[in-house]
Amino acid sequence: MYGGKNMSVSLHHAILKTYHAQTNALRPSMTEIGLSPGQPKVLRFLTMHESCMQKEIAEALDIEPATVSRIVSNMEQSGLVVRAARGERRRAEAVSITEAGRAAFTRWKKACDEAEVQSMLGFSEEEKLKFIENLCRMYQNLTGRPLE
Repeated sequence: MYGGKNMSVSLHHAILKTYHAQTNALRPSMTEIGLSPGQPKVLRFLTMHESCMQKEIAEALDIEPATVSRIVSNMEQSGLVVRAARGERRRAEAVSITEAGRAAFTRWKKACDEAEVQSMLGFSEEEKLKFIENLCRMYQNLTGRPLE
């Protein structure tokens, strides 16, 4: 258990509170960029994988296909992504990021980089690398898949 002044903090509580603190720190940037919850991770995935099926996005991001469908529909209305029929399967639509989506993701990444700098103040480079390595190991232990 960790914490200051003899306070015991479980790993679950520490991760949850830190996640919420980071989310709260990034929320103003998300609003300023015009993104909604869930959209930044879809944009991140699409910048790395060009044209994808919604099913692929859902699997990679550990979210339900119906949730991806709602997120992508909102992103399409905002001009961040486009959908196009893939090959002969007319019902299968591939999702691709637009230039507006790339610009929004670039702004989002900058905000995340700034939050990361603030989050890691006082950590040595070795501590930062070990921390990320440990989080990746935890993810793999819980999912059976490496963190990408």
